[in-house]
Amino acid sequence: MNKPTEPNFDLLFNPKSIAMIGATDNIGKWGAIVFLNILMGGYRGKLYAVNPRGGAVFNHPAYPRVTDIPDPVDLAVVAIPARAVKEAVQDCLRKGIRMAVVITSDFSETGEEGARLEREIVETARAGGLRLVGPNTMGIFSSSASLTALMPPVRPKRGAVSLVSQSGNIGTQMLGWGEKYAVGFTKYVSSGNEGDLRAEDYLAYLGRDPDTKVILLYVEGLDDGREFMATARNITPRKPIIAFKGGKTEAGTRAAKSHSGAMAGVREIYEAAFRQAGILWASTTEEMLELAAAFASLPLPRGNRVGILTRGGGWGVITADACNDLGLEVPPLDEPIVRRLDRILPVFWSRGNPVDMVATLGMGPYMECLEALIGWEKVDAVISLSGNAGPLAQLLPDIKKRAEGLLPAEEADKIVRQVTEGGLKIYDRICELVEKYRKPVFSVGVNFSRGKGTGKSDFSLAQFRSPERAARAAGVMFRYFQYLKRIGAVSPAPE
Repeated sequence: MNKPTEPNFDLLFNPKSIAMIGATDNIGKWGAIVFLNILMGGYRGKLYAVNPRGGAVFNHPAYPRVTDIPDPVDLAVVAIPARAVKEAVQDCLRKGIRMAVVITSDFSETGEEGARLEREIVETARAGGLRLVGPNTMGIFSSSASLTALMPPVRPKRGAVSLVSQSGNIGTQMLGWGEKYAVGFTKYVSSGNEGDLRAEDYLAYLGRDPDTKVILLYVEGLDDGREFMATARNITPRKPIIAFKGGKTEAGTRAAKSHSGAMAGVREIYEAAFRQAGILWASTTEEMLELAAAFASLPLPRGNRVGILTRGGGWGVITADACNDLGLEVPPLDEPIVRRLDRILPVFWSRGNPVDMVATLGMGPYMECLEALIGWEKVDAVISLSGNAGPLAQLLPDIKKRAEGLLPAEEADKIVRQVTEGGLKIYDRICELVEKYRKPVFSVGVNFSRGKGTGKSDFSLAQFRSPERAARAAGVMFRYFQYLKRIGAVSPAPE
């Protein structure tokens, strides 16, 4: 196969103009759905419709061929039958287009005949200097270009996380879940069959991309594992790569090969190789998002010592057990911090770590305890349980309805306002403490306005559904710090 031209990913993720080949106003076709997603996503560049019938597509003039477009085109998005893709690629070459996203399926994932056609198209494209995403891709997303060239109508929350997925369905679903986990995305690519551009190509670009702080990767199989790992090793000293491997079992491996044509491998081999390259391993897609939120929003713990703050004893016990199981230390409190907490908590508090606030109400005592704990020199991170504005926060969606006939409308509004504003103040204050002490706080069972503060701090909060998940994130972040220290990418933790 021809030696390919170096891909220009700026044309992919920041195109000034796009030609949608296969654009149509027939909403039953992907050419209509992807075209509408680009339009409704707020793409700021020029968008051209290409349809052999001409006319108009959603009030956009349609050109019979891409070569009929009078202006330069940076990116082509192709959603036409497989048998017509080769001719479309040839037209792209005549037009001078250097990047294309091939949505079309029915290639190597279907068998040898499809694989042969895929090879022909890739060879044709490479010979003329055109690089391809896919085929059999569900599209791309780029926040910097407001570009949502996707099959599903997903509107991702914007942020500093990038995702490369060898499954379009999983990848786009994770984009949709992002806001629930307070994860914002800057770039996404569904790599499809990887007939031309492969996972390591996207990885190398994202490693250089200044907008990407954390890289997520869903992988089923790698054709060139050595190149992939070499690329990853160059990136992990600067930014974390969090991976989830599909096809862990024989049944999963068969499914992976049938849906994308990927050569899937044995889980243990991948785990060992990923570990050597500094890639962090996630066990579920949900954990990928939770870890992404933590790495994107918090400083790394520089040790394995954890302070636990809880309003009730049982949750503290569970959290301490989870930390212990993961190799995290829960150190006993020393006399100076006990004396400090004695001034805040009732006389009957346990005087231990976990710090049980014994149902002490009010956010003043909570914040004082949190600052005492995060400022204590013998912990490197804090796990805080139920540290929000109290049970009323859970009633906000329907508090007005519940108050009907019991409270005047203005009183219900006042309660909602107080709880909301109080939550934002707490959120901001915790972020300030994280910034001041450079230690992460993992919040469990809270909802600080869906992870939004006023933006006064450089940090935000990672929120978790259970103590076990928070402890897992703390452990993964500490292991990443150990990796960085081992390779000399950070200075050792101070004694």
